[in-house]
Amino acid sequence: MHVPGPLLDQIQADLRRLIGQIGPSVVRIDAGTASGSGLLIDAVGTVVTPASLVAGSQQVTVTTSAGQKYTGLVAGADANSDVAVVHVSGAAGLTPAPFGDSTALQIGDVVVSIGSGTVSQGIVSQIAGGQILTTAPATAGSSGSALVNIAGQVIGMTTLGPAGVGAMGVAIPSNQVNAVAQQLLSGGSPTPSGKAFLGVGLTDAAGGGAQVQSVVAGGPAASAGIQAGWTILAIGGHSVANAAAVAPVLATYTPGQRVTLTLRLPNGSTRSIQVLLGSG
Repeated sequence: MHVPGPLLDQIQADLRRLIGQIGPSVVRIDAGTASGSGLLIDAVGTVVTPASLVAGSQQVTVTTSAGQKYTGLVAGADANSDVAVVHVSGAAGLTPAPFGDSTALQIGDVVVSIGSGTVSQGIVSQIAGGQILTTAPATAGSSGSALVNIAGQVIGMTTLGPAGVGAMGVAIPSNQVNAVAQQLLSGGSPTPSGKAFLGVGLTDAAGGGAQVQSVVAGGPAASAGIQAGWTILAIGGHSVANAAAVAPVLATYTPGQRVTLTLRLPNGSTRSIQVLLGSG
């Protein structure tokens, strides 16, 4: 598709503006063999990052956009929401990320994913199951990036989860990131909603069903061995036509119940797996 020169110039100018605004609020996180990004939530080095990125680590290396390196301690993590908080010591004068209201987000909105050394652009394709799905490609090392609207507000934090790179971008809504981070900072645990929680990000599968795009580390699906790329065909005997059909079926269950999922694997075979539902 041909893009007129003036429009292309405007798009490039908008991208540069957003990178300039948000870049100083994004840090690099190195946790053992894993690396990704985190978002500053205050000027003294409190960082939010995906729990799946820092899983198994108590200490990480935090590098700011200006190249300052700090030792960060994982102060708390919640596997259900995939949000963790990292504290660094000896930092000051850093730039907190400008968080926006993720409930104002709509399908079709233009978004930019800005990480430490990674940038991608796309639109919001789906908002479901407590996650934002976008066409902004997920790349190696992009977990923990800022998902930004054209107003320059962070409306999500991207995550690859434990499943690795996916074709679509997956982000945790900013309101959820903030709420969980504040609960972790206060020394508490995120309050369960009382709803049955499976712990997957979904999209419509070709040929029917709900394809698993991401799996929350430590969540019910991960514990049962479900992997990204598998397709949910039925839950407890109820057929699943698409991704939107999953939530209504899960609503008929309560946390702590066991349910059998029928799944189609990438090789075309089917498998039935029993999952112990959590509270999300």
